[in-house]
Amino acid sequence: MKKVGLIFVLMFTSALNAETLEHVEEEVHIALETIGQLKAEINELKEIVKMQGEIQESTTSRIAKTAKKFEKLHLGGYGELHYNDTETDGGTKSKSMDAHRFVLFFGYDFNEKVRFRSEFELEHALVKDTADGSNGGEVELEQMYIEMDLSDATSLRAGVILIPMGILNEHHEPPTFYGVERNDVEKYLIPTTWWAGGVEVVHKTKNGFMFEAMLHEGMKGSATTGYIRGGRQKSASATANDLAYTARITYTGIPGLKASLFYNHQADFTQDSGDNIDKLDIMGASAIYQFGSGFEVRGLHVQAEFDGKDESGTFFTNGFDEQQGTFLEVSKRFGNVGFFANNSVVSGESISRQYTVVQYGFSWWPQGTDAVIKANWYDKEYSNPSKDSSDADGIHLGMGYEF
Repeated sequence: MKKVGLIFVLMFTSALNAETLEHVEEEVHIALETIGQLKAEINELKEIVKMQGEIQESTTSRIAKTAKKFEKLHLGGYGELHYNDTETDGGTKSKSMDAHRFVLFFGYDFNEKVRFRSEFELEHALVKDTADGSNGGEVELEQMYIEMDLSDATSLRAGVILIPMGILNEHHEPPTFYGVERNDVEKYLIPTTWWAGGVEVVHKTKNGFMFEAMLHEGMKGSATTGYIRGGRQKSASATANDLAYTARITYTGIPGLKASLFYNHQADFTQDSGDNIDKLDIMGASAIYQFGSGFEVRGLHVQAEFDGKDESGTFFTNGFDEQQGTFLEVSKRFGNVGFFANNSVVSGESISRQYTVVQYGFSWWPQGTDAVIKANWYDKEYSNPSKDSSDADGIHLGMGYEF
């Protein structure tokens, strides 16, 4: 009986173990399938993470490249608005408001030794095609050049470049000079602003000297008037039968002093060998001296001399072939406010361009910024008595900025 019972227990246990093993095998199989699915999902997640990393790396790389380009980009500009209220001794009154200039500056550094510079300018607020040219305004490419450092001391420029002459021709942003209008000596005899297509070499020494030499398009002026300012071609399909060259030496070895000598030569002022006017030489000297506490003196003298094939014409006999101008200014700055007085003596190409201008006034730079508010009194007296009724005085008001 005991044996029968033992056999029964063993048979029941065997059956139970078989059923348990079958169940365990089924659970193991399910677990293996789950593990396989998890592996597949993990591998899929790895691929997604890898792809996202590549995308992020690519995006970051593009952003970094773009940011690097923006680091090399230079933006800036300046502008000025003028209000002039004057009256002549003959009783003619003139009041005008003019958005004189709006200028944008763009530059880019290709690397540490090669860079691009440009200025794009709108004058007199709008450009309008009118028969008489009134209210026409101008859009001008004032600068567009590549600059290359040949060494630590020498650089080469090629393109549309401001001529290295005078005080204002290269540095004429409104916050940098006194008076609402630019002085007449530089306006008519330099003539500011004067730019040309060409090549320039600049060399600086350790003892404060800078040498500049430029070969460029010349002027194309009138043989009948000898009006220097009217001869600027502005690199607009400029006639280049006779190129011009300009040289300047500048010394800054004394603290507060910047003194220059400059010379410009053109073989034919009119670019026409068939007329009477031949070569033009413009030469001069300029100096800026800052001293004490906010004191500054500026001085400039310019002389222009024409040669002619036949100097018996009225242009030569009236002495208009020798033109000159002198500018002198003293100023004192107290913090954000500066006061000045200046004098311009102009002897140009006609009796209408021979006069003296006296100005005095102030400039205010709000909170020491590169924004400026200007005001000055203006008095103009002609040298020839026949122009006495054209003597004028009045006030100039203006605003300007630079960034």
